[in-house]
Amino acid sequence: MAKDQLRDFHLFAMESALPFGMGIIQNAKTGGLQKIMDVFKSKDPFSEFQVDGETSAKTVRDKIDKVIPGLGYPVVSVDVTVEGNYPDYKSNDQDSLVSTLNRIDNELDQLRRLINNDSLNIDD
Repeated sequence: MAKDQLRDFHLFAMESALPFGMGIIQNAKTGGLQKIMDVFKSKDPFSEFQVDGETSAKTVRDKIDKVIPGLGYPVVSVDVTVEGNYPDYKSNDQDSLVSTLNRIDNELDQLRRLINNDSLNIDD
């Protein structure tokens, strides 16, 4: 359980806190304290700082990953499930393949007939 909390904290730090902090730094560089205060007065300052800092945060995560792979871009666990068993898919798949091959064969026959007919019309 502690391992999950640590992983969740790490993910939060890299995906939310880092872009937020980098956004504050980015705004401080471009507009100083006044720009930071203006963003804090907006409707959603957290999201604005994250958006502003995402590019810088990506650069930082890339550099961290070069030092220790997986630290900059934490692994996210996923749940995988398999839905239903389709016992007749092989027969459907085979029928589809046979019909496709038959269609190709018919089209090749038409092409051969066209080529043979056109070759008779060529003047030497």
